[in-house]
Amino acid sequence: MELLGRFWWWPVVLVLVHFGNKESDCCEWEGVKCNITTGRVIQLTLNWMVSRSEESGGGRYFNASYFLPFKDLQYLDLSSNLISGWIPNEGFDKFSALSKLEVLHLDYNNFNNSVLSSLSRIPSLKELYLGSNNFNGSIPFQGFESLSLLSKLEVLHMDANDFNNSILSSLSGIASLKELDLSNNNLNGSIHIQEFKAFSNLEDLYLNGNEINDFSKTKDSNILSKLQLLDLSQTKISARILESLVAFPSLKTLYLAYNNLEGPFTNKASIPSRAAQLDSSLP
Repeated sequence: MELLGRFWWWPVVLVLVHFGNKESDCCEWEGVKCNITTGRVIQLTLNWMVSRSEESGGGRYFNASYFLPFKDLQYLDLSSNLISGWIPNEGFDKFSALSKLEVLHLDYNNFNNSVLSSLSRIPSLKELYLGSNNFNGSIPFQGFESLSLLSKLEVLHMDANDFNNSILSSLSGIASLKELDLSNNNLNGSIHIQEFKAFSNLEDLYLNGNEINDFSKTKDSNILSKLQLLDLSQTKISARILESLVAFPSLKTLYLAYNNLEGPFTNKASIPSRAAQLDSSLP
C-alpha cells in the first residue's frame, strides 16, 4: 500500500478499518473515542505516533487530508510528534472542513511562526495548545491578528517558546480567551498591567518561569476583573508585586513559589480578599 511508507499512515488505516471492515471496531482502539450513539470517531489521541518519511529525507511532515473523513471529530492530539511542517497544500487550513473540531494539541513539535495563519482557518476551535515549539521573538502582528478570527477560542497555551514582552500586545485581538499560558518564555522586566486590558474574559493566567520582576501600576484598578488564577512562580518578583494585585479583584488563587518575597511592601491588604489559595507564605 502506497501510504504505508509515509508519515501519517496510521489515521488512513483507521479510516479504512472503520468504513471498510465491519468486523473490526476501531472504537475499541487505544487513542480512539467514538460517539456512543452514532459510532463515529469524535476523539483521536495520536501523540508520539511518528514514523520517518522517505520522501522528506527523514523529516516529519503533516498531511491534513488524511483526517478529513472524521467529520464528527471534536478533539485531536498530535503532540510530541516533532512535526516540522506539512506537505504542500496540506496544511491546517484544510481543517476548516472539520466543523466540530474544538480542541487541537500541537505542543512538543517543531512548528514555527508560519503556522499561525493556517490555524486561523479552523473557526470551531475552543482550545489550542502550541507549547514547546519553535515560536520566537516578536512574531509579526498579522500572525496573531489572524488568530483573532478564532472567535470561540477560550484556551491558548504558548508556553516554553521564545516570546518576549511584545507577545502581550500582539495577542490583544483574541478577546474571547479565558485561559492563557505564557509560562517559560522570555518575558522580562516590568510588565505594564495595561497590556492585559483587552483580555476582559481572562480567568487563568500563567506567567511562571519568566524573568518578570514587577507589574507597572495603573490608575485603572479593574483591568482583569474576571481573573481568578495567577501564576507568578519562579519569576523575579519581590513582595512589592502585591501592591499591583488590586487590578485583579476576583483573584482566588495566586502562585508565588520560588521568588524573592523578602523585600518591603506597604499594603498587604492589597491582596484581593477572595484570594483564598496562596502557595507561598508572605512576610
